[in-house]
Amino acid sequence: MGRSPYSRCSRCGGNMVQESFFGLDEQFTGLKCVICGEVIDPVILKNRQLMKAGHVMILPKERRAASEYIHA
Repeated sequence: MGRSPYSRCSRCGGNMVQESFFGLDEQFTGLKCVICGEVIDPVILKNRQLMKAGHVMILPKERRAASEYIHA
């Protein structure tokens, strides 16, 4: 059985668990490392892709629209 590419933290190698997060006017889910606290969600992943390509970052209000970019 293949592993999800997001099951291990890219920072420390720890286990990533799905967690709910709460913003000022929203709730969203993402993955959090149980060792170092690294958080990965659709907006973070998309912003990292855009930064590598030299583009601007996604604002938090666009978080829901970016959810199509992650499949945990």
